[in-house]
Amino acid sequence: MYCITDQQMDFILDDLRSKGILLEDLQQNLLDHICVLIEENLSTDGNFEQYYCTVIRSFYKKELSEIEEETRFLLTRPKYLLLLNRNQFFTPLFIIFLGPYITCAILDLTGIWPGDAWVFFTGWLALYSFPTLMVLLLTPDKYDPLIPRNARIMLGGAPIIRILPAS
Repeated sequence: MYCITDQQMDFILDDLRSKGILLEDLQQNLLDHICVLIEENLSTDGNFEQYYCTVIRSFYKKELSEIEEETRFLLTRPKYLLLLNRNQFFTPLFIIFLGPYITCAILDLTGIWPGDAWVFFTGWLALYSFPTLMVLLLTPDKYDPLIPRNARIMLGGAPIIRILPAS
């Protein structure tokens, strides 16, 4: 097990500041996570700086300041947020928008619903709505879907819908 020195902790803090992490609480949390990862996984004769570069890259996709941006975003939002995965978001939409049309069509086919004009109208709405939802739900990841499969969708009390990248 590797033991991190005070100089190495100062090095990590300086590097975090230079990469755009300015919130002190975030710096301390990242420092704690990084130190734990290094102490658990680096051998006693390992190269600290090389392993640190490997560990720090695992925290972001493009640059480390992404974490700062997300943290500031979450700190400025109301506390009543709802975080959904893609299926949890689209299933109610599918039910809300297409459910009545499908129900009307079933009622008409069984003879319970009177009149064909309403079914004709709902059929056209369903015809145009269904492919749109299916494209959103079934687009393969290789075609860069609008909302990626592992993405999370954050809904809040204020007018906010934000798609968070897959982690």
